[in-house]
Amino acid sequence: MSGNQTGSAKRPAQKTHNQRIIKKIGLWLLTGLLMVFGSLFLLNVTATRPLYAGVLVLLLVFHATLTIAIVYSFSDTVVSYVWRYRLAFLISACFPIINWSVVGFVIFFSQDHNLFGTITLLNMGISLVLAIIGAFLGGLTATAIDEGLWENNSPPPEQIQKEVREKHHEVIGNPGPEPISKRLFDYISALFGILLSMPIWSLITFLVWFEDPGPILFIKNSVTKGGKNFHQFKFRTMVPGAEVETGPVQAKRGDARVLLSGRFLRKTALDELPQLINILRSEMSFVGPRPQRTVLVRDYLEVLPEYAERHRVLPGLAGLAQVDGDYYLTPRQKLRFDRLYIRYRSLGFDLKLIMLAFLITFWYRWQDDWNGRLPRSLMRFGTNKPRNET
Repeated sequence: MSGNQTGSAKRPAQKTHNQRIIKKIGLWLLTGLLMVFGSLFLLNVTATRPLYAGVLVLLLVFHATLTIAIVYSFSDTVVSYVWRYRLAFLISACFPIINWSVVGFVIFFSQDHNLFGTITLLNMGISLVLAIIGAFLGGLTATAIDEGLWENNSPPPEQIQKEVREKHHEVIGNPGPEPISKRLFDYISALFGILLSMPIWSLITFLVWFEDPGPILFIKNSVTKGGKNFHQFKFRTMVPGAEVETGPVQAKRGDARVLLSGRFLRKTALDELPQLINILRSEMSFVGPRPQRTVLVRDYLEVLPEYAERHRVLPGLAGLAQVDGDYYLTPRQKLRFDRLYIRYRSLGFDLKLIMLAFLITFWYRWQDDWNGRLPRSLMRFGTNKPRNET
């Protein structure tokens, strides 16, 4: 009796094991077929005639599909999770090189070197570019299926969000609307910024994904105007799940969780580019107090209720505290700078702070003798009159 029970208990596991083997064989067959038919397609179609729109789409789809098939072909093998994606991308992207080696051999011994050779060389270049793009899109698709393309890190419970909103209402009431000139400047500049920086977005996405395949964006739950919680978008600069054990904490100097590409993105502030989307959604501005995490703001308000005053205005990509202060300022020090900004804010002052933020990011920060502080002559407030805040 016990023997029968033991045997029946093992059958589901055995069946599952057999299913995995069948699935694995199917994936390898699919990968092999894709490579065979891809070779025939490249050699017989793209080598002898100009590439039309339909052919270009087929090339993209082929390399994306090949990448996905290779990724899952490596599952349940000795290949590490990270290298499944890297190898799948490299194999799919470099696959045309093998095919074009055959074509080059044919051209070398062909009597018609001119027209055939010219078309082939042109198609070779186009195919290699499409192979890289298609392989990368396939890798992103597999990542989206497995993990998603963004990491919503430590979303605060609704109760904490409610406490923060209520505390802000007690201290600052209902903040007035943003000046129309400021919102127009923000919206138009953010729209043009996104369009002009798309190539940079693509390069950053590839660097982050290839170094550490996983989510591309990092969602930071922060406080916007009036104490409301919002999703602050950033490019991921740390390993996934960096705060699983520590909870939401600020990064430290030399933090081991930061990626190699992340160090460069943080130093150049390029990890902040996705916040242009937040500006378009009226959750942020180009200039204003830097957003702080909702859970941290809740803690700050318990000992410093007036910290809510910084949220009379929209948070910004650049802030006076970061331009004239330091990333590691205490909450009270940040509040002092933010009060000064709110007091003197104007479109002209915003433009000056944007210019200074660019100088810090792309000039001063790269100087060997940079001590983290701007010259006093650059930080004069000029003739701006203080704004009356209610």
